[in-house]
Amino acid sequence: MNNLPLITIAICTYNRADYLRDTLADLRNQTVLDDRTEIIVINNNSDDHTNKVCDDFDKRNPNIQFRAIKEGNQGLSYARNRAVEESDGDAILYIDDDVILPDNFVETLHQYSATQNTVKASGGKIHVSFDGDDPDWIPKQLMPMFGHHDLGKKDCRYPASNFPRGGNMFIRKEVFQKYGLFDTSLGRIGKSLLGSEEKAFFDRLKQNGEELMYWGDLKLWHRIGDERLSEEYLKKQSVGIGASERLRVKSSVIRTSGKLMSELVKMCGSLVLSSLQLLNGNNKAALFLLKFRIWVLSGFLNPEGN
Repeated sequence: MNNLPLITIAICTYNRADYLRDTLADLRNQTVLDDRTEIIVINNNSDDHTNKVCDDFDKRNPNIQFRAIKEGNQGLSYARNRAVEESDGDAILYIDDDVILPDNFVETLHQYSATQNTVKASGGKIHVSFDGDDPDWIPKQLMPMFGHHDLGKKDCRYPASNFPRGGNMFIRKEVFQKYGLFDTSLGRIGKSLLGSEEKAFFDRLKQNGEELMYWGDLKLWHRIGDERLSEEYLKKQSVGIGASERLRVKSSVIRTSGKLMSELVKMCGSLVLSSLQLLNGNNKAALFLLKFRIWVLSGFLNPEGN
């Protein structure tokens, strides 16, 4: 192995074997995938054929540094923290198990890591790719709930109100050593759709004066299957968003009150946006905007019910 910095690409997965197979295939077909890169799959108690997908990939790609590891504690934050423990790299690039990667993704990653070696944490661009037809009832304001994350083409520092998203985030190992790991009380746990673990983690960095960078050329596509567009799933996800935010600020009465006020302001904003959708004849988008905000608020007010 050479003396160039090693980057760990970590994929945390739970019962998404077929998507994982496609993501691993995209990694296999990269323009650059040499001894500067290792791939780790953290299998968070999947009971589908995830083990077989990993075994097949390992057998067919003996020249790729690849490991599949089981994390017995259920939860995305546990899985991400296990990746830190298992990683041999100087930095970790987290991607989701259901992403589409351009052929030069890893090459771009190494270029950024080498030329911006003072950057401790960063995020990349995430487009959304629906497996079926693009749903016209999802307004652009709600696309982030499907993973959309785009601050533009140019690299920049994250504004105070924004942060990298877990589907495409780069963190040097020294950050974990200095500021700790992901909060295991937050993040998805099995079929529960909690979140906010990334927000809480990066808030900790910002409070300690660390700057977060956005890398515009480090882009990928997040796949969304039809099952994730059902009203049942969307309601569960939206309620989980609200419950997660309540859990994130629960230690401070002031922060909890401030967040509640923020949610009420967003409710007013959603009423305005919904009215505009109605004027444009998009009744389904108008209804979804209102339902989303009501679901989020209900999760915030009753986090234990999630």
